[in-house]
Amino acid sequence: MGDLDAALRRLNGALEAAEAAVGRAIDAADAARAREEELTAFADDRQRLAELLDVSAAQAETSEASRAEVARRLDVAIAQVRGVLEEAAD
Repeated sequence: MGDLDAALRRLNGALEAAEAAVGRAIDAADAARAREEELTAFADDRQRLAELLDVSAAQAETSEASRAEVARRLDVAIAQVRGVLEEAAD
């Protein structure tokens, strides 16, 4: 019976090692899945932020164009006021 007991112990050890290996493989797969989900979330956030940046850049362009138009109109108004003041002074 000694040989049978030894064989059973080896078999039990091999099964325990196999169970541990399966457990490690499952843990590794879970970790990989979690990393993939995190990368997907990062990519989604990056896309959303890129879209927000595009909108902000367009708004900045519009604001700059509006500012330039206001400055041009002020220059015209200032010139007209100066013209009127010069005519009144003559």
